[in-house]
Amino acid sequence: MDPKVRNGMVAMFLTSAAGVATLLLERPLIVPVILFLGACLAGVYVVKQSLRLR
Repeated sequence: MDPKVRNGMVAMFLTSAAGVATLLLERPLIVPVILFLGACLAGVYVVKQSLRLR
């Protein structure tokens, strides 16, 4: 596997995991929802970048 693709997948997983953990741990809903959406957007960006480099 290409190191760039592997690094992209790891970054996407870590970003998504951080977003989900924040969503589950925080009580006020606005902050975790914003962080979760940001994590999803970051994951989409990383996937697009890794697919473009192929």
